[in-house]
Parts: sequence; C-alpha cells; structure tokens
Amino acid sequence: MRAPIHTDPAARAVAPARVMLLAALAAVMVGWLGPLAYPFRLLTTLVHELGHGLAALLTGGAFLRFVVFPDGSGVAYTSGGLRWLIVPAGYLGAALFGAGLIALGRSPRRSQIALGALGIALILLTLRYAGPTLLSAQALGGLLTIAAGAGLGTLLLLAALRAGPAVALFLINLLAFRVGLSALGDLGALIGAPAAGPVQSDAQAMAAMTLIPAPVWAILWALVAGLALGWALWRTWMRR
Repeated sequence: MRAPIHTDPAARAVAPARVMLLAALAAVMVGWLGPLAYPFRLLTTLVHELGHGLAALLTGGAFLRFVVFPDGSGVAYTSGGLRWLIVPAGYLGAALFGAGLIALGRSPRRSQIALGALGIALILLTLRYAGPTLLSAQALGGLLTIAAGAGLGTLLLLAALRAGPAVALFLINLLAFRVGLSALGDLGALIGAPAAGPVQSDAQAMAAMTLIPAPVWAILWALVAGLALGWALWRTWMRR
C-alpha cells in the first residue's frame, strides 16, 4: 500500500502567490499596462517627491510642498535638514518603496493591508503637502498633483476593501515592480544625461555639493536601488 503524500501547507499557500508575482512582473516587463502606464508614472513621481519631503522631516527640516507636472516630472520644496540625505531620498526612496512592497507581496492578507495603508497615506500626504501648491504660481500643477495623489490613493483603498486575495497580491507586486524598476530606469537615464540642463537633476545637485560628478552619484544610487530590490526578491521568494 502506497503511503500518503503530505505536502507542506506553506508551500501550497506560496504557489498562487508566485503566479501573481510572475503575472505582475510580466505585465511590467512586456509593457502590458498600456494607457495605465501614465498613472503609474505619476505614482512613481509622487513617491519620489514624498521621499525628499519625508527625508527632510526625518532629518530635522521642513517639508513645505511638492508638485507633479503633466510630463511626469516633479519637484519637492524643503527647508533645512540634511541635504546630503534629502537629495538622494527621491530615487532611493522609490526603490525602497518597491522593495518593501515586494516583501509584503507574498501574503494575501498583508497585501490587502498594505494597499489600504498605502491608499490612506497617499491621500493624506498629498492633501497636506500638495495643498499649499494651490496658493503658488504652480496652482495648475497642484491641481494635477492632488487629483493624482488623492485619486490613486482612493483606488488603492477601494482595492484593499473590495478586491479578492489574488487581485491584492497581483496589485501589490505590480506596484512594487513598476515603481522600483521605474526608479532604476530613471537612474539609468541620469547616467548618460548631459552635465547641465534646463532643470537640475538630483545627481547634479549632489555633484554641486560634493564635487563628485553627477554620473558617479547616479551609478551609486542605481547600485543601491538594485541591491535593495534584489535583496527583497531573494528574501521573500528565493530563500528557503
């Protein structure tokens, strides 16, 4: 008589999550998002600019306001704090954001909680720190920023409340890869960017403070971002 085969319950639980992980990664890599790529571009910029602002707050400075423009670029206005931490916090913050979501993207329950928390945080932070932009010369940009941040935050919150476990897993991994890989792609573009341009990049700002060339900073940040994303993938999905 053949002995019954027992499978590990944890392994059975991971299998559907792997499917959602691979589906999300494939959607990003093959460009399946199509028209949805634009909202994700805006989300990446929102995370980037909020990274600057939160770094300012954490280092004793002030986060005054931020704005996202229709072309997907953005700028954060801060005062005080440690500039050498605030400046790289945009790209590295987006990469760490992606890495954190990857770490949460194995559990359906944690994925739903993360979607809800992210939605609420996005709404509140956008209203608080993009609201003052409405009183500036960038008022139109402020309207777009609030519409993007509050709108995307609301959609994420609704997904957390209404979506099933499989959809939550897919969405959290889609967000992780889209934002994390976008940060890497933006850093790659900085490496070959001209030394000067109409708008100063974060790498150029660091170069002005340290006299180290901007491409060196872009390469360094890309390495840190890649390591963060790679470590999150290994820690969550590959380590036994």
